[in-house]
Amino acid sequence: MGIGLSGMVSGLDTDTLIKQLMSAERTRVTKVENKITKNEWLTEKWKDLNTKIYSLYTGSLSKMRTQGNYLTKKTTSSNESVVKATAGASAPIGTHYVTVDSVASAQYVTGGTFASDEKLTAKSKLVDAGVAAGTKINIACGDKTAELVVDENTTFNNLSDACKSAGLNVNFDEARQCLYISSRQSGKENAFSITTDAENAGSAAARKDIYEAVGYSNMSDADKATLNDALAALEASKSADINAILAKAESGTALTADEKKINDAYQLLVKKTEEQAEKTAAKKAQDTVDAGIVTQLTDAIKNNAATTIYEKEFTAEQITALKEKADKAAEKMYEESFKKFCEKTENADKFKNVTYADAVKLQEKKAAAEADPTAEQLTEAEEEIVAALNQVQAEVDEDALQACIEEEVKNYNTTDAAKKAVTDGKAAIVETEKANAKAALATDIADYADIDRFRADGNALSAIGLGNIDGTAISSGAGVGGMTVFEASDAKVTVNGAVIESSSNTISVNGLNLDLVSAKPGETISIGVSQDTDSVYNMVKDFVKQYNEVLEELNNAYYAESARGYEPLTDEQKDAMSDTEVEKWEKKIKDSLLRRDNTIGSLLNAMRTALDGCVTVDGEDYALSSFGICTTKYTEKGKLHIYGDQDDPDGMMYEDKLRKAIEEDPDKVMEVLQTLSKNLYDTMADKMKASELSSALTFYNDKQITKELTGYKDQLKKEEDRLTEIEDRYYKQFASMETALSKLSSQSSSLMSMLGMGQY
Repeated sequence: MGIGLSGMVSGLDTDTLIKQLMSAERTRVTKVENKITKNEWLTEKWKDLNTKIYSLYTGSLSKMRTQGNYLTKKTTSSNESVVKATAGASAPIGTHYVTVDSVASAQYVTGGTFASDEKLTAKSKLVDAGVAAGTKINIACGDKTAELVVDENTTFNNLSDACKSAGLNVNFDEARQCLYISSRQSGKENAFSITTDAENAGSAAARKDIYEAVGYSNMSDADKATLNDALAALEASKSADINAILAKAESGTALTADEKKINDAYQLLVKKTEEQAEKTAAKKAQDTVDAGIVTQLTDAIKNNAATTIYEKEFTAEQITALKEKADKAAEKMYEESFKKFCEKTENADKFKNVTYADAVKLQEKKAAAEADPTAEQLTEAEEEIVAALNQVQAEVDEDALQACIEEEVKNYNTTDAAKKAVTDGKAAIVETEKANAKAALATDIADYADIDRFRADGNALSAIGLGNIDGTAISSGAGVGGMTVFEASDAKVTVNGAVIESSSNTISVNGLNLDLVSAKPGETISIGVSQDTDSVYNMVKDFVKQYNEVLEELNNAYYAESARGYEPLTDEQKDAMSDTEVEKWEKKIKDSLLRRDNTIGSLLNAMRTALDGCVTVDGEDYALSSFGICTTKYTEKGKLHIYGDQDDPDGMMYEDKLRKAIEEDPDKVMEVLQTLSKNLYDTMADKMKASELSSALTFYNDKQITKELTGYKDQLKKEEDRLTEIEDRYYKQFASMETALSKLSSQSSSLMSMLGMGQY
């Protein structure tokens, strides 16, 4: 926008004049803005309509075309506290007789209280709870199994995960400090077992040596799992077989899948062992360099002489500074160290009430006595205290100095010479370390493979309140570890004379679904099955209601009053009206947006046509009206009414043909209504097919409307740019006018002055 001069010479209100001029120019912009607003309102209206139409399509209409919904049956039970029932489409109508001898139950275990005095959580380690490392827990439920070998990091959560993978539920009770374990499903076929094996001492020792060789403690959880899988593969073979496979692989002979698995497992352990050996070699080389630096620093301090260590000087000033640092550190440690000495010495009684301050005073007294033989001398007991303090201080001085020297080592390890010494030292010993480590690993693997790793142990989990659960455990009272086991059982029921056993309490027999609640041997329960007329009637009623609601929405949109002369309001217009007036104005426009819309007109016609058809059954034609589903008023434009429906004022006075037809000839009702519903369903599906103008599952041209909106926004941008250019031009023109007037005024004043005019 140009800079306005506000009529400084002309006296004109430039800003107001330009604003009035631009108001006329904005007419074109307003028209485009109105198009955008209408487009957005149209999109919103169509989305709402589309949702309701699609809901009809997937809801009540979809149910009407599905055969199973016409074949529903209702049931009654003479004793629902024993058995409840539902009937499928194939269930015979009539009375069925059921006797429930037993119900199915799941196996569940209540563990005893944990032995640990510490309060445990689900994240606690099993070894901390008292379960030995190396214990193997075997879990089986039905055809699912799981195995968990306890190590130093295994937690209760790991145990829970293993149980869950085998199909069990586990609950950790922190309050009572016990475990609850149960089958997820009932019945004997879903009974579970949890047994344990303990690791043999020789196998445990070999495994520990292998862990140390490969650096197991520093591995990630994922690497630990991979390594344990490798150990499991080797454990399954004898050492002679492993050696034969290794020789076969080295010769280039093809291996079987099982042999390859063993060879890969062995090579993985070798690789990890060599990596660990390299680390060991590096540490040994670094330790050697560090020890050399410590020795040289110690000698320099002892001799109070500067030295050069790995091309880096250790000066006299550094020696003095390091000694001072060590002295300060030692002084802070004297009192605590003397206190510990007094507590741990064999002659603790002599130092029982001696404080560090007391000892220092005696030390000063001894120094004074040594300087002046006439001064008071120390007693034998006091001499012992001073000797003890001197000993403590000497040891602390030495420790503090050593600590400072070791800290100083870091300053010399950073030199290139020191780094090279470490590298050279590592290179000199790494192959030896690898060879020794591989030889030791081969021995450990042979021991691990040849020793039977596990032996049965029914008490391995007693510390966490569990014993062996193998089908022989007691079903009441407390067993090993305080555990109680309740065994699984099957349901046994007699239906119309036939005896049926099941692992589940939900049983299906000849289309009849029985839900067993409790057992009551000797009592016969009668189950009545009849056609569910109400279900079919209500399904049709729901469809008619939803169809009418959608039809009314479409009719209101299509036959809406014209809003000619109404356009979206500008902000200035809204400010001049009340909120109610604005709302009414906009509603008038929104209601008319789909007036005489071709898409709605086509959809209305298609929906009515689909339901107006006839279906031939046994040579006779039937329509909706044959079952009392009719239109009653022309003004309703196709809305349906069910004759005899007491909820419908327009249909309640007529005979209830629909219910009567469902009761007397349900198959005929099903065939007619199912066919007409399918016709409407297919018609609506066709209307929702994707095209260049619309997306799938959409009844309107959403792509076209979106494209139009994009076009309007582009047009609005151009119009706004045009307005900016015009406004800038007006400001420039008025500015030029003001400049010209200013020059004219100046020239006029000069001329008058020259002519002597205006002088007094």
